[in-house]
Amino acid sequence: MIKGLTLKSLLPLSLLLAFTSIMTPAHAENNKNIQDVEFAVFSLNNEIPALTKSKARMLYKGRTKKLNGSIKIVLVDLPEKSIHREEFYNMLLGKSVSQMNGYWASLSFSGKGTPPEELSSDDIKDILEWLNDNPNGIAYAPVSAVPENANILITVLQGE
Repeated sequence: MIKGLTLKSLLPLSLLLAFTSIMTPAHAENNKNIQDVEFAVFSLNNEIPALTKSKARMLYKGRTKKLNGSIKIVLVDLPEKSIHREEFYNMLLGKSVSQMNGYWASLSFSGKGTPPEELSSDDIKDILEWLNDNPNGIAYAPVSAVPENANILITVLQGE
């Protein structure tokens, strides 16, 4: 130990170093990117109407499977380990993936619903392939990944 330096005298310096490392521009930029993520709930079927946030929540909680009383909707989900799935459920429903898994398990057990089909990858090509095979299918992805010809039903922002 250096003469005159004690743990008590190093505490303010260590706090200052910790604070400045947290507040570096790189960290601030990363934080900004996380908060700026915007998701699109979309389909390739142009006959599916736009969704309100309430209706999107009902769909993703299994409380409704039809839109406009007649269009039977099929949902797809990203892989359980996908960071986009975690962010999407947190932003739309305020729930974690594990909370949603429990929710769907309870609905399945009671016979009141089945969870969305889970893709093996969160690659936009796989999502689009699934949507091509399911005409009334609805998916979600970061807005930046959604093709221009998609029918965006609603966008979901952090903190909305």
